[in-house]
Amino acid sequence: MIRKVGFSALAVAVALFVLSHTRVGSYMNVSWNKVRNCTAKQVPIEFEIERIRNEVAQLVPDMNKHLSAIAEEKVQIETLKDEIATVRINLKQQKENILTMTHDLESNNEQIVYDGRPYSKSRIKEKLDRDFASYKRADAELKSREQLLEAKERSLGAALDQLGSMRDQKRELEVAVAQLEADLKAVRLEQTKSKFQLDDSRLAQIKASLADIRSRLRGEQIEAELKGQFANDNSIPVEKKAKSSTEVTKEVREYFNDKADTKVAENK
Repeated sequence: MIRKVGFSALAVAVALFVLSHTRVGSYMNVSWNKVRNCTAKQVPIEFEIERIRNEVAQLVPDMNKHLSAIAEEKVQIETLKDEIATVRINLKQQKENILTMTHDLESNNEQIVYDGRPYSKSRIKEKLDRDFASYKRADAELKSREQLLEAKERSLGAALDQLGSMRDQKRELEVAVAQLEADLKAVRLEQTKSKFQLDDSRLAQIKASLADIRSRLRGEQIEAELKGQFANDNSIPVEKKAKSSTEVTKEVREYFNDKADTKVAENK
């Protein structure tokens, strides 16, 4: 059992040495950072904003906890103030009594009368000694309580300042989250517009293809019409040779002479 523990401890020590003094630890650290960054990039921005909003909302319970602690501290401070006020009143009365006994002891009277009852100087001296020692202890305790009160009030003031700072930062964070949401919506809108532009480009390509097909089809139609017109040679007009003046006049005379001969024969 001890041997196994020793081997285990040795293995852990070797592993720690390898990680600390070789490049293996550096490689592992870089790999881990890459994996963590890659994983973070895979999380949608909308999800991250929602996560941050939830974290900001959790500040309210934290602030409530601070409020509860602050309320308890305020109660303790008020109680301590009341105690200090009571001690001060008692010390004031004790001081008056001590000064009275001191004055009476300094007199030449052998007996001192309080409330109609005589007391010897030795008795008053003992009482003065005890009361003065008690007064000094109470006075020291009063100073300690006053210091404690001052410390508590400073602590309470710091807690209130921290609470106010948390409240202000919470509001700032809420504004920041709202701004992030607005920026994200703007980005998503631009991305949507980009998608529409891609669709417009595809539509333009389709229209261009249709125009090209129409052009090619019209060319084929014109070609077919031309082929139909020139397929029969008889349909091709051949320019006739122009007649000479002699031929024209001869044709005219022959025509009219023939007519004249016809008419002469009929008259006969």
